[in-house]
Amino acid sequence: MKLDWPEFQLHCHDGHLVFHWRQYGIVESNMKHCSRIQLLPRSPDGLSPWLFHLRFPAGPTPGLLVVRVDVPADRSREAEEYTDLLRRRYAVPEQPEGAEGYAGEIENAGDTEGPEEAGAPEDPAEETGFQRVPLDAQEWLVAPAGAASEELFGAVLAHVDSD
Repeated sequence: MKLDWPEFQLHCHDGHLVFHWRQYGIVESNMKHCSRIQLLPRSPDGLSPWLFHLRFPAGPTPGLLVVRVDVPADRSREAEEYTDLLRRRYAVPEQPEGAEGYAGEIENAGDTEGPEEAGAPEDPAEETGFQRVPLDAQEWLVAPAGAASEELFGAVLAHVDSD
């Protein structure tokens, strides 16, 4: 399986994943370390972030490597198809089981219809409200967060509580 774009190539063969930015460098990993693949919605700059989470839980130095490829609008279809192929072939989820956080809740915080009015089943997350991702959760790239991030988080929660 191979994607070949100007200045970038993504290749997966026999479970070996290779990201190659022709003028910058190469990142290689075994697909068994890929715990998540996500193609996010297009941002205002017209690019869609394509995220690959490569988790190394065992060994003397466990870690997480997140590879981000910014996908141009005219390549989105190819990236979607490649993502689907990798997910099916290597059983990689979009979101790992048990991954929780408040990001999805914040995205939906402006909805005015409740689940009953929208005809959707009741969401258990609504009962618990906003909750912080535990510092030892795998979703953290950097923990603890810096002072400015903590201040922003506090301001957002205060604003949500006041609504």
